Amino acid sequence: MTRRLVACATALTILSISAAAAESITVYAPWPAEEANWVQERAAAAGHDIDFVTGGGGQLLDRILAERENPQADVAIGFVDTAMAAMKREELFLAFEPIWADELPAAFRDDNDKMVYKFWKTPIVIAYNADELEAADAPTGWLDLVEPEYAGRYVIGSMNSQSTRAYLAGILSRFTDESGEVTQDGWDFMRAFFDNGIVAEDFDSKTEALRNRNAVIDLNWLGGAKNYGKELGYNVAIVDAEGGTPIIADGLGILADTDQVEQSQAFVDWFGSTEFLAAYAHQFGRIPNSPGALTLVPDEVQANATTVSPQTLNWDDIAPKLDGWLQEIESRYR
Repeated sequence: MTRRLVACATALTILSISAAAAESITVYAPWPAEEANWVQERAAAAGHDIDFVTGGGGQLLDRILAERENPQADVAIGFVDTAMAAMKREELFLAFEPIWADELPAAFRDDNDKMVYKFWKTPIVIAYNADELEAADAPTGWLDLVEPEYAGRYVIGSMNSQSTRAYLAGILSRFTDESGEVTQDGWDFMRAFFDNGIVAEDFDSKTEALRNRNAVIDLNWLGGAKNYGKELGYNVAIVDAEGGTPIIADGLGILADTDQVEQSQAFVDWFGSTEFLAAYAHQFGRIPNSPGALTLVPDEVQANATTVSPQTLNWDDIAPKLDGWLQEIESRYR
C-alpha cells in the first residue's frame, strides 16, 4: 500500500472512530425534566452526548421490558432497587465495572454479577408537622400508625409513588414467614393501616390534606417531606423509627444489547465520579453513597445521611414478590 493510501486509510479510520464517539447514547431516567436537563448540560460540557428519556419509574421500567427484543436504551439510571433487580432478573444488563465501583460500600455494588451500581440513597421516612404535633406524641415507628390516636392524621400516598411502594414493602417485610410470604398478621395490619389513614390517590389530594392540617404526619422520602414543610409553611421533624427506616437506592446499569458500549461506560465513569456526585448533591440535596463525595456535600446533606437508622431489607428478595403484594393491597384495601 502506498504511503498516500496508508494516510487515507488512517484518516478514514480516525473519522470513523470520531463519528462513533460522537454518536449520542440514549439514557432512560425517572427524573424530573429539570434534573435531567441539568445532568445533560454538564455531561455535554464533559464531552458526553446524551439523549435523556424521562418519565415515571414504573412507566420507564415497563418500556424497557417491552423493548427487550428491540432495545432503545443504552443506559438505565436513577431506578430504585426493585426496578434494577427486575431488569437484572430479565438479564437485560451488561457485566461491567465502573472505575469508581471500589469506592462504594459493598451494599451498593454488585460484586457477584457486576451489573448494578447504586449511587444515591434515599430514606423513606415518617415525618410530621412539628407545629401541630409534639415530639412526645409522635409515633415511634411504623407499627404505631394503626393506634387510635393517629386515626386520620397520616396520609397514604398513591401506589404509583416509589416512596409509597417502598414503605409498604418495608411494613410487609416485618410480617413474612420463612418462605418470604406475608402472614395473615401482616394483611390484618395492612387493613388497620389503611382504615386508620387518609388515602390520597394523587399528589394534589395529599397536598391538600397536609395543607388543611387534617393530616400532620407525612410518609414520604426525606427530601419530599422537607419540601412539603417549606411549601406549606410548617416545621418538619423526622422520626428515627423503631425497627428502622426503609432506605432505597438509585442505581444504574448498561443495557446488554447496546451498540454503544464504550460511550456508555465513559458516561457512567464520569457520572459516578466523586466530583460530579458532590456537585449533584449541592444542586439537588441528594445523599451520595460514595464516602468521598459525602465529605464534599453541604452540611445538611451530610446530616440527612445519618438522620435515621436503616431497616434491614433485601430488595433482591423483595422485588419478585412486591407486585403481588401491591396487587393484594389494591384489591383488599384501596
